[in-house]
Amino acid sequence: MKVERRGKRIACTFLILLGIVWCVPILWLILNSFKTDSDFITSFKELKGSWDYLSRMLPREWTVVNYVEMFVGGSGTNTTANLPKMFSNSFIVSISVMLGVVIVTSLSAYAYERLHFKSGDRIFWTLMYISMFPNVVSILPMYRIANALGWVNNLNALIWPSLAGTFNIFLIRNFMKGIPMALDEAATIDGAGSFQVYLHIILPSIMPVLIVVGLFAFNGAWNDYMWPRIILTDPENLTLTPGLRLLSGQYEQKWAHMIASCLVSMMPPFLLYLFAQKYFLQGISIQAGVKG
Repeated sequence: MKVERRGKRIACTFLILLGIVWCVPILWLILNSFKTDSDFITSFKELKGSWDYLSRMLPREWTVVNYVEMFVGGSGTNTTANLPKMFSNSFIVSISVMLGVVIVTSLSAYAYERLHFKSGDRIFWTLMYISMFPNVVSILPMYRIANALGWVNNLNALIWPSLAGTFNIFLIRNFMKGIPMALDEAATIDGAGSFQVYLHIILPSIMPVLIVVGLFAFNGAWNDYMWPRIILTDPENLTLTPGLRLLSGQYEQKWAHMIASCLVSMMPPFLLYLFAQKYFLQGISIQAGVKG
């Protein structure tokens, strides 16, 4: 019993230390985003030790001008980085990808797991092996295809290639293995077709793992940098993550503006995880199966 308690205390201490390590950079961003640019530049000059560094993290004069100028403009800003438009583009792409991934991958997993068509397992595992290649390998073919379809500088190039995720299919398929086949057979006896079985039996049962897949898809689309940076060149079509690079030239040495912009760009995925935390943790237990 004492050994068990000691193990829990060690684990708890480790998690607290890990949480502190994770929170310190976020706290640093938050505090410095409320500084003026001159305050930020002079805050960390001629430091006299770690305690002096910590004391200077607090703004001498709290201000929200960095957040205001981010959206309405102000001194040192120009129109090359339209942050509201970038936010709009990011939301359009991320929400579209999230919904599309949930629909496509759940239907694919249902087909592989329940329909038992010829060579289904071979096709699935072939796709799994192909998906193990680094994403950078597919950049050139994807660009050539997008160019042929007229999707260069178009948000379609960010949405459609992201819908088929083999790992997500694998995740949902494994979850489906815990759903008794008797439910499918009973529905079939009652006259339900394959799509009705999917819609009324499978879909409600796999909702926890679909929420996990949807969260991963939203976060991946929101934070994607390389592919949008390649396929989008017009600032009006840029999403937020690659668009933030414009701020380095736009604000020059206005680092507090940069920090505030980066902090705001982190908020949508964070809030989404916060509100869906209950379902996210439930969906992580892939082998939970069906209750009852």
